[in-house]
Amino acid sequence: MLVPFVVDVESLEPDQAWSHATLRACHHQLLDVWRRVGILVHDGAHFEKSSFYRAISDLPPTLKIMWLEMAKQLPSVPCARHWDGIVSPSHVQALCSDAALALVDDTRAEVEFGFTDDQDEVPFAKMEDRDFIICRLQAAQHTSVVQEAFSIAQRNIEIGESHQDIWKLRFRSLASAPSPDLKRIAIVDRFAVERHDRCSQDKLSGLERFLRLLDKDAGGPRYVTLYSALTHKLKERGTGREKLKAEMDAVFRKLPKKNIKRLMVHMVDNAQIGKNAQDRYIRFGRYVWELGHGLEIFEGSAAARPCQATFKSETSSHLKVEGELAGQTQAFTIKIPHTP
Repeated sequence: MLVPFVVDVESLEPDQAWSHATLRACHHQLLDVWRRVGILVHDGAHFEKSSFYRAISDLPPTLKIMWLEMAKQLPSVPCARHWDGIVSPSHVQALCSDAALALVDDTRAEVEFGFTDDQDEVPFAKMEDRDFIICRLQAAQHTSVVQEAFSIAQRNIEIGESHQDIWKLRFRSLASAPSPDLKRIAIVDRFAVERHDRCSQDKLSGLERFLRLLDKDAGGPRYVTLYSALTHKLKERGTGREKLKAEMDAVFRKLPKKNIKRLMVHMVDNAQIGKNAQDRYIRFGRYVWELGHGLEIFEGSAAARPCQATFKSETSSHLKVEGELAGQTQAFTIKIPHTP
């Protein structure tokens, strides 16, 4: 549900007809899209050497500072194909495989892409599962692809929603983005290991299915840390460190693409994880999906019950929870690196 987007570098040059307030509002809107649901696609191999970086460096000082501060915090990726930072009809083919949205100023929208006065966006190229959208710079927050992402961010998972759709709508863009900022995934799910342990061998647990989907679609190496509880049911079944290590090792060996390079499982005392982690969630870098039923949503062919799901781009409280769980003296840790 992350929206990969590009901004025409020439369109970043301030329009002389705009007031300072209009210019500031436009850039605040662009940064809000990036912060909440966006991933910036830039020209060049490195952000600091891109023409986009040079363009924001030429903005008025207050706007330049805002962009550079956000660039330190938010993910960006280079365009896979050679591109000079200018969005024009001749460049669309190079962009549409990496981005879903291109933002241009009014002149470029009307002259090069044929916008009418009452059009803010046009679908310019049809991809396999989406359109490539050209949009006016000032309308970024209101374009259809961004509004859809805002909607998905607050949309609960309903009974009967397939695990393929759950993954595609909410997780695949996070998994596939080739950004080093998204390579570390944390899962906090009190019952994930218990449910995996009792899952029959002819089925996939929610944990195993999530790891397989992540391994399949990962845009680079991924490192997964799971925080789960050593519940009473696990203890009753005699499931301890050695049995769990064997189970997790078996899951790890079955991952075909080997994009997941490490799986670390922190098993925390049931009472402590109940005290410190009431919510279940999956975190990709700075982005979090809070999930009422955790990895259970990936069990079976479709969701068996409704699940509250909320997407957030602020993770300080989640990082605090993970630090507290990792520091529990009653926990034990299983670490499984990939060995070719």
